Amino acid sequence: LKMPRTQLAICLLLLCVIGCLHVSESFLQASCAGAFARVGISTISRHGRSAMAVRMPMSHLCMLGEATDAPVSTANDEATVEKARSDFLAAALKGPKNGVDASPEQREQIESKLERLIELNTVKEPAYALLRPPYQYFDGTFELLYTNTAGGSSGKVGPFIGDVTQTFLGIRDNDAMGFSRRGVFTNNVQVGPLRVSLQARCESKTEEKLVITFEETSISLFGVPVKKKEFEIGAKGSKGSWSILYMDASLRVLKTNAGNYMVLKRGAPEGGESWMERQNRLGSEPL
Repeated sequence: LKMPRTQLAICLLLLCVIGCLHVSESFLQASCAGAFARVGISTISRHGRSAMAVRMPMSHLCMLGEATDAPVSTANDEATVEKARSDFLAAALKGPKNGVDASPEQREQIESKLERLIELNTVKEPAYALLRPPYQYFDGTFELLYTNTAGGSSGKVGPFIGDVTQTFLGIRDNDAMGFSRRGVFTNNVQVGPLRVSLQARCESKTEEKLVITFEETSISLFGVPVKKKEFEIGAKGSKGSWSILYMDASLRVLKTNAGNYMVLKRGAPEGGESWMERQNRLGSEPL
């Protein structure tokens, strides 16, 4: 067989390359066999072609994220939170109304379960989430379930203990992204026909902290306004703060700047309709 020298040279070069590739493959299979074996991978030959068989424990596959899209512990985490929530609610409801005049032993029992619930908070940046569309947390009426304050916000008026509620009224001053800068709400104490209300606005300061600015107080008797007083801007006692320690759709735990707990549970909306329900019904943007 005669061929030009150039073609002969090319054929010889191709043969050398094929031989080198075969040697390299054999070398890689031999040198990597020990490393592959440590994770259960072996080299085999099928129909004259090299291949790799994988023998890996299921636990390793799970670690690689191939077993499931969701973490295995998700259900357990939800169950843990729900149990802590139920334990706290049971302890709080067993104690006196609003936690007023609870004994040291009762407070210890209630607050130990409360602190456990706080540890399991799953809402990230709760102060920002409170004022973030679609306002699922800044809506409705919440009823005081427990507090360790001795002040009037506990609902205690003289010898009576009233019903304390917090009702969200709406938002103000949306920024360019549509997030609310301030939310408006009222804290109310109802003792028989007497109702005392404090209207205020809140603004996110940090991930957990809200700055509270008091706007006005009002007193009504049998539903008839008796007195109303506005706070002077910047006056002493016109501001406060809350830290949101735990929050879900129907329960929230606040800590005041005085260091007291305020735990509120969602109740029936005041007037039969929350402000967001009203906005949705009217088909208008939140005001």
